[in-house]
Amino acid sequence: MNSWAPALAACAMLLPAPARAEWPEDVDLTSMTEHDGAPVVDRELLGNSFRQLVMELGTLVSNKPITPTETLGIHGLEASLGVQFALTEAHDRLAQPSPWARAHATENNAPYLMVPTLSVRKGLPLSTEIGGHVGWIGGTSTGLFGGWARVAVLEGYKPIPDVALKIGYAGYVGNDQLDVGALDLGVTLGTTWAVGRLPGVNTGQISPWLNFTTVRVSANATLLDEELEQDIGALRFAGTGGEGDNLAPAIAFPQFGAGVQFTSGNAHIRFAATWAVATIPTVNTGLGVTF
Repeated sequence: MNSWAPALAACAMLLPAPARAEWPEDVDLTSMTEHDGAPVVDRELLGNSFRQLVMELGTLVSNKPITPTETLGIHGLEASLGVQFALTEAHDRLAQPSPWARAHATENNAPYLMVPTLSVRKGLPLSTEIGGHVGWIGGTSTGLFGGWARVAVLEGYKPIPDVALKIGYAGYVGNDQLDVGALDLGVTLGTTWAVGRLPGVNTGQISPWLNFTTVRVSANATLLDEELEQDIGALRFAGTGGEGDNLAPAIAFPQFGAGVQFTSGNAHIRFAATWAVATIPTVNTGLGVTF
């Protein structure tokens, strides 16, 4: 029976190794203290990198201006599937490593992150509506969720554009090293045009819009190693700050957006994008139906 041992050992060596359970694009704060094989001991440098990473994560998870200005009406209900592309390497790093590369296990982060999402919104009385979404950040073990409320303060007075105000909150989930949330306050200006020669009869529409939003990002590193938190300058960004060496105000920045929706019957397809000086741009696309 012992003669079988070498053969069994050889067969075992030929078996494929078990796949690693790690996700290649996960944010890993423990990787920030080393870059290109050398330790990084500049706490101010790492602190600035951590702040930028938090702001860009907040940009990724925040609610996007991806709906036309016109509200659904009291009986309206919409469901849609979409994809967000967060262009993590489209921001000028001034010859410094990207914060995404610093917080990447191999320092070889993807140039963009793809986020498939499921969104729902419901019309309410008085030109108001509520909505929410969930999504998975591709290549990671993390995701996002968000919810918002909106009211059209000017709607249906053509040729005057529609105007809607929006408030929402979104969060980053699934990373046991970092909590991130984003509060958004925005205004959208847009209109809807019928397509075809018979207004009121044709069901085709084109709805373009422009948006301005203020985003406030809060974050808290949840590492168990307090020394590591100090080494990477992991401040707690929350509200207006507070007392303590590790407390800082939430990160606020203005963001501009634009989009267009094409509707045929009760089906639609939409495209939108956001841009801000301080952080990364995003591109969004989706399709859905209205009931």
